[in-house]
This record gives sequence, C-alpha cells and structure tokens, in this order.
Amino acid sequence: MKFKVHNYYHPEDAFATIAEWEQIAKQFLDLEKQGFDTRGGVIDDNHNLVQLINKCFKYQLYVETQRYNLLTQKNILDFIEDFVNHRVWQLRGEFNELLGGALIDKVKVAFFYSRGDMEPFVLLDDNFTNSVYGTTDHIVTTLHWTTLQGVTNLRDSIDNGGVYDISTFTKQYKKFFRPESNILVKLKGKLVAAFKSDVKSIVTDQGNKAANMYRLGHPEGEPNLCMSTSGCTDSDHSTYLWNEIIVTPVVIESTKKVVKY
Repeated sequence: MKFKVHNYYHPEDAFATIAEWEQIAKQFLDLEKQGFDTRGGVIDDNHNLVQLINKCFKYQLYVETQRYNLLTQKNILDFIEDFVNHRVWQLRGEFNELLGGALIDKVKVAFFYSRGDMEPFVLLDDNFTNSVYGTTDHIVTTLHWTTLQGVTNLRDSIDNGGVYDISTFTKQYKKFFRPESNILVKLKGKLVAAFKSDVKSIVTDQGNKAANMYRLGHPEGEPNLCMSTSGCTDSDHSTYLWNEIIVTPVVIESTKKVVKY
C-alpha cells in the first residue's frame, strides 16, 4: 500500500537488525579476501558482489543518487567500503546507551542520505514500540502542522484504513519551517515513539516512520528517546525547537488556520 506523505518513501526492506548487518558485512569481507570490493568508487566485476550490493544498497545507489545533486554513486560505494570494514562494527557501542540496553539488538536500522552524508535511521515499527512502551495502544493527544490538502489526506487515511504514522508535537519553541503548512491539527493517536527534540524522521513505504540515529542524543545528558509513555509530553526541552511525538492517527479533534504565529 502506498501512502500520501510530504516526503519520499524509503523502502522498509532496506532495514535490518545490527546482527543481520554484521552478517552482511562478513559476506562483503569474504569477497574482499578474494579481491572483489568497491574501493575507488568502482564495483569490481564479480557477480556475487553485484548481487550483494543490489540486495542491500540498490535504493541508495540507484534512487537517492538521482534525487540529490551532492550524492554520487562513488559516495555510496565509498560508504559501503567504510561500512563493512568499520562502521557496522561500532554501531552497538555508539548507540547502545542511547537506545537503552537490550533494545539495541531488537531494532532495525538502515542508512540513507541526510544533510550531506549517509546516516543511520532506526525503524519505528510495532516491534520498536512494544519493546520500549510495552504496548501499541497508548493514546496521546498531540498537535500537527500541515496544509489544507494535508488535512484532507489525513482525514481520508483515517476514514479508509490507509493510516500512516506522522510527526506531531506537544511543545514548540521555534516557528515551523514550512510557511505553507499553516493548518494546526489537534488529534488523538496511538503512540509510536516520543522524543524530547526532533529527530528528522522519514517515512517508509509501509507507512511507518524511522528516526535519524545521530539525533538520539540530547543536551541534558540523557537519551532523546523517552522511555515512558508520558516522558516527553509535559516537560521542558533544552534544544528549544520542538519535541517530536510519532503517532498513528486515530481521530482529528480540531483544525485551525494560523495566519501568524
């Protein structure tokens, strides 16, 4: 099923657990031993290498490079080289504390272009929500900026079962960055994940969200991820932007056109 969302869809089959990524990296390393790799930004002529790249990184190599002028196929091939030799082996140590211990081995991760680099994203699916909060049915009341058409899309998705997860908030210190999104929606939704500050989340082709893992840290010295169902909705936040509450919309309570903040 496809979902009407503002940004690009990111394929959910690009996500894997860290243990699965380590096994994939070992396959690349086995090919390196045979003299086949992506060094120099070139794919060596080997059927197994080509198959492995297309299985794990085809979206990044063939789709994202067409969307972003600064991203080249050489960038992706260089990333693959660094990833299998170094980056994948430090993921647990880098994000274990920010994700809360045992969660690090349960989550699924993928790597997409963001702000000039390939960055890790964690999938915010039912498995993630259940692991953190123990339920996928906790209802929260939040706010969401969108356009008039966005309200129509949101109502249609709720009414017709094509519900996709959206980014909402309860605290906002800074003006929203899209002037055309001047409709403030108050809604009830099932909590997917709550963060003290925005995490530049993206959307998948299955309607789930994924959070940028480089934004799991927080200035207060605690993880950005709220580990309880109420931890991010009523406290102050030292980034002075806005908190990000990912929800699955259930019902729209009200809408209001805001001419001026």
